[in-house]
Amino acid sequence: MLNTLRFVARSLLQKYAAWKTSEQILATQQRRLRHLVAHARAHSPFYAERFRHIDPERFALQDLPTLTKTEMMEHFDEFLTDRHLKLAELQDFMSDPARLGQWYQGRYALSRTSGTQGVQAVIVQDRDMMDLLFSLQMTRGTAFPSGPAGIVERLLRPARLATVTIGRGFYPSAAALAYAPAAANYFVKRLWLAHIEPVVDVVEQLNDFQPDILLAYANVLEILAREALAGRLRLGQRAPLRQVINMSEPLSNGARKLVGEAFGISVTNNYAAGECMALSLGCPQGHGMHVQADWAILEVVDHNHQPVEPGQPGEKVLLTNLYNTIQPFIRYEISDAVTLSPTPCPCGSPFPLILQVEGRSDEVVWIREGKHYQQVHPYVFVDALDDYPAVGWYQIIQQERNRFLLRAAPAPGRQVNREELGQVLERGLRHFGLAGLVEFDIEVTEDVGPDPKSGKLKRITSQIGPPKTWAITPTTLTWLRRPEPALIKRGSSARHSRGRR
Repeated sequence: MLNTLRFVARSLLQKYAAWKTSEQILATQQRRLRHLVAHARAHSPFYAERFRHIDPERFALQDLPTLTKTEMMEHFDEFLTDRHLKLAELQDFMSDPARLGQWYQGRYALSRTSGTQGVQAVIVQDRDMMDLLFSLQMTRGTAFPSGPAGIVERLLRPARLATVTIGRGFYPSAAALAYAPAAANYFVKRLWLAHIEPVVDVVEQLNDFQPDILLAYANVLEILAREALAGRLRLGQRAPLRQVINMSEPLSNGARKLVGEAFGISVTNNYAAGECMALSLGCPQGHGMHVQADWAILEVVDHNHQPVEPGQPGEKVLLTNLYNTIQPFIRYEISDAVTLSPTPCPCGSPFPLILQVEGRSDEVVWIREGKHYQQVHPYVFVDALDDYPAVGWYQIIQQERNRFLLRAAPAPGRQVNREELGQVLERGLRHFGLAGLVEFDIEVTEDVGPDPKSGKLKRITSQIGPPKTWAITPTTLTWLRRPEPALIKRGSSARHSRGRR
């Protein structure tokens, strides 16, 4: 009970902070930034050297050097402020997906990113950070009343949240659910569906659960919208659906219209990174996303790290996480093109408004099974390859309906063993029921990397596109669970000139 009262008190404080003026929020931001820099300089050998000329009490944000994921991971053991944490031991702990939800050393929640910038990032957070994340979600950016009376109402009638995630193991979205504070269970009843269920089972469970809030990846929302339009997914039977939230990749305009038509409400977008899950929350009125500026700093910049005026898209962002003092992300570079609004949000929020995000946009691909086509979510392949951190940049090309080419480059300082990579890929295909159905050619090459200007690489692409006609069936999203081994074709190692990229 004491922990629940503390959680309620903290949540109400976050609600109160959202009522402040933009000037007051900025003052809080600057105070927390100074504390973060001082703490990092005092407790992290990496930052002690990097900030040796920085006075923690007198500096401008632009005085601080930027940070890349590669730099952080290369100096990981010196980067953290808890000197007892070691990268090898953290990676060993996360090697077993069954440990998701277990607190490392009884204190830390662990996760890792998917390696879209050529290397995976390992992320360490403590219990206070996870409590903060859920406090913000419960009091900001929600369609439910979130003042004192609203919290009491949620105790009497908890919100019903259904989440559909894709990917095994310690991904940030899964970790955010697995490490939820116990007190949150008093306010939210959750249905968490993993990728192992076929869509027909997902639809059945959603129909039984009847959520107030539906949270899923963009491509999954499209699939569920088609199920709703076909009359198989029937939400809103017990009470009206209050909120549909998109996480991960952006929704296209067409997909947004489809989802809105299917569920009768507009979609709320969330923009976050594994390195800062509390970065923003979707505007409840659908105007964009509110940057939680008291807990994070988001700089929209061009290729040379120069500020971009609000209203214009940047080429990348610099992220400063103000609440993670264990692993200080300070001016951390992310290759997303973000557009900030030049005017305040029409909903009245004092927080900066994100109008648009153009991040990763991988394709859903269609394969053939007998007389039917099946839709394969890109995370099926991402999930399999993330079990092999020796792979850095990679690209998957659908060359024929059921035949793909994997072009993989080694991560910095690593070597890719083709036999091991083939075995990892085979295990992933078997897990998702694609064994014997999908063929892969494997090419190990240095000639894979991002566009030198945008810093982006489209990881999954199709040369043939969707079929001209297909029937939308309950097995639209594929996990077919076939027992046969996957067909992996071992190609010869290929190295090409970077000029042919």
